[in-house]
Amino acid sequence: MRTKCFLFLLTVFALLGCFEPPPEFPDSDIEGYKPIYASDSNNTVELQGARSIDNPGQIYVKDELLLINEIGEGLHIIDNSDISSPQNLGFLKVRGSENMALKDGVLYINQFNSLLVIDVNDIQNFNIIAEHADVLNGNSYEVPVPPVSGYYFECVDPSMGQVIGWQLTTINSPKCYR
Repeated sequence: MRTKCFLFLLTVFALLGCFEPPPEFPDSDIEGYKPIYASDSNNTVELQGARSIDNPGQIYVKDELLLINEIGEGLHIIDNSDISSPQNLGFLKVRGSENMALKDGVLYINQFNSLLVIDVNDIQNFNIIAEHADVLNGNSYEVPVPPVSGYYFECVDPSMGQVIGWQLTTINSPKCYR
């Protein structure tokens, strides 16, 4: 009986050693993540001038155009009629975009957790056909956290809006850790 009790206690103590204690929260400046919040003015879909491609994602072909997703920012419009010299025509700003699909001149693209349906048959005069707000939100109770673990971060304030990203910076007296 003593042997069984001893083995049980030894197992419990061994398992307790596998868990890290929660971190102590510093009461000073420290490197950590700060949430970036979306505002309605940031979510306007608009055609802008051409810009460099920095973080490309999916690519679709529409007639002689290439539509290249700039992850998190929008859509590059490239004239590819001369494949030896493609011309960057413009940029369709769609903040939060990550995925898209194109069929029959209709572009389906996410804007954060919403799905936009855009007629791009005349790209200079695009038309938003529909916007389905928050249809891509898998779990409305999920609290956003930074993309990397092992860091302190500013806790999310839901009254500030939707979190669209994280910035590694100096933060003061954080109360959250991942």
